[in-house]
Formats: sequence, structure tokens, C-alpha cells
Amino acid sequence: MARWREIGSSNIGCIFSFVLLLFVVFVGIRVVPTRIAVAELQDFCERQAERASLPHYSDEDIAASILEKAKENDLPVKKEDIKVWRDAGFVKILVKYHVVFDIGVYKYDWPVEHKVERILF
Repeated sequence: MARWREIGSSNIGCIFSFVLLLFVVFVGIRVVPTRIAVAELQDFCERQAERASLPHYSDEDIAASILEKAKENDLPVKKEDIKVWRDAGFVKILVKYHVVFDIGVYKYDWPVEHKVERILF
């Protein structure tokens, strides 16, 4: 018989650590791709604001391209969540939406806001 059984030891710490590791991996698989998609949309909004000074590039074109990029990244952005306007030599982009992370026993509602302001040249 093994010595650890004689002294009352168990592997509960190892089992607990393994379950905790599985939970962290599960949450990471659910959360990380969405966080990357949100960061990509922020970068895309900044690039669209830089292009706003090009001729024949209207606010509606910018909003449509942002909506298309959000749908491409599977983000829950609707047309009314995107606001683009020009004010005193600046272009301003505001995108507000909520991402819900479903982790099985818990749902986390993450409010996301992309706010970009660029000067027009």
C-alpha cells in the first residue's frame, strides 16, 4: 500500500488545480477571440477617421464600412449604434454596443464604446 494513504494525504489540491486550469482555458476560449475582434474594430474606426478627409467619402460611407467590419467580426453592432459627424474641422466617430459573454453559469454584459476624433486636413 502507498505511504500517502497511511498518513491521510490526498490529491485534492491537484484535482482542484486541474479543474481551475480547465475553467481558465474554457473562459479564455470564450473571451479572447471577442476581445481581439473589439480591438480590431477600434483600429478600423481610427483608420476610417483618417480617411474622412478624402473627397467623396461621406459620413454614411464611414458608418456603412464600420458596420460591415463589425458584422465580419461577429460583433453585435447595429446601424443605430454608429454615429459619425463632422464638427469644426474634426471628424468624430462613436460606436456604442454591448457584448455578452456566456460562460455557462454566468452571463457578463460588457459595454463597449469606440470613440475616435481626428482633425480633417
